[in-house]
Amino acid sequence: MMKQSLLLVLIVVLVSACTNKNMYKISGTIENGADKVLYIQKMDLNETTTIDSVKLNKKGQFSFKGDRLMEPTFFLLKFNDSNYLTLLADSVENIEVSADAANLEESYQLMNSYGSVYVQIFNRKMRKLNIEMERIIVDYKTSDKQGKEELVKEYNQLITEHKTYVGQFIMDNPRSYAGYYALFQRLNDNSQVMNVMDKQDQVYFSTLATSLKVYYPHSERAKHLESFVLNVISQQKQAKMKEYLMNNATAGFPDIEEADVKGNKIKLSSLKGKTVLLSFWASWDEASRKENNHLKKMYKKYNNKGFEIYQVSLDRSKVLWESAIVNDELPWINVSDLRYTESHPARLYNVQNLPANYLISAEGEIIGKNLFGNRLSDKLSELY
Repeated sequence: MMKQSLLLVLIVVLVSACTNKNMYKISGTIENGADKVLYIQKMDLNETTTIDSVKLNKKGQFSFKGDRLMEPTFFLLKFNDSNYLTLLADSVENIEVSADAANLEESYQLMNSYGSVYVQIFNRKMRKLNIEMERIIVDYKTSDKQGKEELVKEYNQLITEHKTYVGQFIMDNPRSYAGYYALFQRLNDNSQVMNVMDKQDQVYFSTLATSLKVYYPHSERAKHLESFVLNVISQQKQAKMKEYLMNNATAGFPDIEEADVKGNKIKLSSLKGKTVLLSFWASWDEASRKENNHLKKMYKKYNNKGFEIYQVSLDRSKVLWESAIVNDELPWINVSDLRYTESHPARLYNVQNLPANYLISAEGEIIGKNLFGNRLSDKLSELY
């Protein structure tokens, strides 16, 4: 009888051990979280789904388990939409979490999950970067000309440093889904830090896409990243072809469709029938801002006669772009894809310096290029 009991206990232990080897576990303690309901959500490529919930005990303890993960998987542990933390679990990891219920994201600590630690590091760096960006934007609004120039340099330097950090991480860890996470992080103004249209950044997107395809060929995220990169490369090839056709065309102009500050898409071709100045500028470029003062005079004089300005900004920050429009009182159409020097319209029109412009006739033909100051005034007086 004793032997049978011992055999039964041994079988239970062995079965339990085998089960644990085929399951992941996320557990821990949330201080000040007694009796609160904690949710765990799985972050798939196109949706985030709640898969379980638990009421924390008096000590704030919790535990979630699930079947072995076939690829690295993102999870959220959350009380609500404004109080959560992000994990990157893999295989049969036994992740341990400790945090304070008041602010999960800023207080949590981890054990047994490299992916989750990397995600935590990226989130901390992004919070710090956002704080610096907000400070620069506030100071920019009240600074003089020299101060604005220095703030723009600081802004760009901070972005460059963050890009360098992310890029180096991906090169050192080409199989990590944490790199995927970092590639698509956004600033508070919703602009994406890593720009796949930028040649240097594109190397990191391509490197990670290639590596994840090899190691996780059936992963939806790996397929998405590969498709995303290939689509961008295809767009760039098409843009080069359009650029070639434009430089060798005798009439007509490549069309542009970008969003204004309110998010409304506006086509350049929608202005056909008017004389249009297609103008390229940036809030951070002092020469552009100076030229805009002259354009305001031309716009006031000829707008009611059929003259329109379609201006494309090479900004990266929507806040700085919009602030410049308001402060300089620019009354015409202003659009941007917020891709900085990798702006698609700028590449399409082969813009090498700022400011730059093209004058398009009411019939849709390019009749002038880089007309500034008196040259533009003289040309418009000929037309009107």
